[in-house]
Amino acid sequence: MKIVGVNIKRLREGKNITLRELARKLNISASFLSQIETGKASPSLVTLKNIADSLQATVGSLIGEDQPQDDNIVVRENERKVLEHVGEGVKINLLTSPNPNKQMEPLLFKLDEKASSGSSMYKHYGQEFILVLKGAMEMTLNDTKYHLKKGDSIYFNSSVSHSFNNIHKGATEALWVVTPPTF
Repeated sequence: MKIVGVNIKRLREGKNITLRELARKLNISASFLSQIETGKASPSLVTLKNIADSLQATVGSLIGEDQPQDDNIVVRENERKVLEHVGEGVKINLLTSPNPNKQMEPLLFKLDEKASSGSSMYKHYGQEFILVLKGAMEMTLNDTKYHLKKGDSIYFNSSVSHSFNNIHKGATEALWVVTPPTF
């Protein structure tokens, strides 16, 4: 949360607003606002929205969405980290560099022929989007099976029990976006 405080202070000072003035406008104590700006306290979502509105900014700009977080914003194909031990015949290419502020995790799944997520279904918090780039796969959500071929996409809540398998005679590749990030 330190980036939030740094951004609030930067915007506040850029508008020549004192800490006390902003705190009074927000109906919070100057001490609490100071703790937010120094990363010692976290504001509620409502308070964060009020701060953004008062500074004529967006919550996204306060959390650092509009700023590159490091110099590693480009990941070259030959520099991708690959997770190979996630399942038999499943390789996951990480398409972004590590960043504690990212809101989603784009991945490139490469599935060998007959590769799958395993014998049991799984679920977790978040949402997922999949676009099949090559081949064909079957996504099972609860008891419903969806056959996806090249160009098809699916979007679902990860809290639904799900599994996947490659139904193509050959390799299948899919762009997989998961939020919140898990890798």
